Amino acid sequence: MRDDKDINRPLSGWPLLVISGFIGGLSGILALLLSRWMARYGGLDSPDKHGISNVRASRLGGVLIVSYVLFSIAYQYISIGELIVAGTSLWVLALAGLFFSIGLFEDIKGTLSARLRLLVMLGAVAALLALNPDILIKPVGVPVFDWFLENPWLATPIALLSLVFLPNAFNTADGANGLVAGISLITLLALGSADLGDLSLLLGLASISCLIFLVFNVMTAQFYLGDGGAYFLGALVGGALITASNTGVLPVWYLLSLIFYPSADFLWSICRRISRGQSPMASDELHLHNLVYARLRRLTGWQVGSNTMTGIGIAVIFAGLPYLAWLLASDRVEWLWVFLLQCLTYLGLWFLLRPKLAAKSVGG
Repeated sequence: MRDDKDINRPLSGWPLLVISGFIGGLSGILALLLSRWMARYGGLDSPDKHGISNVRASRLGGVLIVSYVLFSIAYQYISIGELIVAGTSLWVLALAGLFFSIGLFEDIKGTLSARLRLLVMLGAVAALLALNPDILIKPVGVPVFDWFLENPWLATPIALLSLVFLPNAFNTADGANGLVAGISLITLLALGSADLGDLSLLLGLASISCLIFLVFNVMTAQFYLGDGGAYFLGALVGGALITASNTGVLPVWYLLSLIFYPSADFLWSICRRISRGQSPMASDELHLHNLVYARLRRLTGWQVGSNTMTGIGIAVIFAGLPYLAWLLASDRVEWLWVFLLQCLTYLGLWFLLRPKLAAKSVGG
């Protein structure tokens, strides 16, 4: 006679793999159908929007990410009779869902200004912080930072700005095949392997969705995460990073090294634009991934290949190597020095690859 516990236990092994594949395929079909619908209403990127792609790409790749996560949660609910998202994971998913909604509206309508989107994001995060103060960043063990984080009047705006900053940084970096999805995949795997309770399962589902998206993105070069997908992953990673930092399961400098590229590229872009009297939200083609792509394309003559090598290469160098170092020698690595090395690497590559004409006209 079978034990009741065996009956209620969720599937594992090959049955789970088959179900996961079906869910992923269904999500992909949904994304493709919605992409075709968006094409009828102008929901496509212009060929020169990212400064890399020369084809009209769908902006609905993020729907694949979100639909896989939601289908998986629904499957688990049907399988075991209860939601697998609760407590912290529910708050993080709610945060990511709010940002996805903002981005998806922009992907479809294209009518939200950068300033209006920022105000809506700030309002959404402020409401969540008011409902759940656990999202606030606790002291991280760095004296200078801890002085700010121990003051409630300062900790709240710091958490607010951090949770708005990262989704925008991810969106800005979404310019090369596999770049943001690759960094997200590596970061989610790194965070999901830590002891984050029920949040680890949500991160695992999101990492599988990133892998599925990467297949579409790299093989076709006609899918971007769009604002919705980039905002969703940025908010999801941001919420998970705060949780990991607050629980103390991972060093803060290691966490920062995983998301170094989108954060550094966004900050550097803002600084160089302000230094030339330009709007910090202005667009240009001086992101490091733009410069790397331009050099690779001149060397190889490959358009799509250079695009993919740029995105995957940056993801591996700036997120994959820290994760590999953690797996091989986490107890022997000084993560502050890893972070500083990333800073030097980014700036060194940027100044090495920066076109002289662009440096004079845009101000680097």
